[in-house]
Amino acid sequence: MKFLSNIIIINGIYDILCAISILKIVNIPVIKDLHLSMLRDNEKNNPMMERFMGYWIFTYGILRIYSGYNKKYELAAISYYIEAVIISNEYFINRTMVMERSMFVIFFSLFLGILCEFSQNIEFIF
Repeated sequence: MKFLSNIIIINGIYDILCAISILKIVNIPVIKDLHLSMLRDNEKNNPMMERFMGYWIFTYGILRIYSGYNKKYELAAISYYIEAVIISNEYFINRTMVMERSMFVIFFSLFLGILCEFSQNIEFIF
């Protein structure tokens, strides 16, 4: 299970770096641009949208780091499912996000959520 813990922790650290870059605490343009490029042009350069996106990413980054260190894979799974649902809502209902990037995040989050949720059943792999 150490492999899965490491994946979750690394993903959480990545999320924290993205968040603090979006919040302009540090300047990591490549990471910041990856998340903000998900927004459609009419949503870009909206400081409030950027800040709330940064806070949200920071929140689930902390959850993922905690989950990885404490082997609380169910909590990590929930964070990935929430991410998939929120991105789906923003793409399909509110039309604020770009399709290709949204679909990647939705499917990847669902994949990681399922992996975390059923990790006990596939223990021999990890």
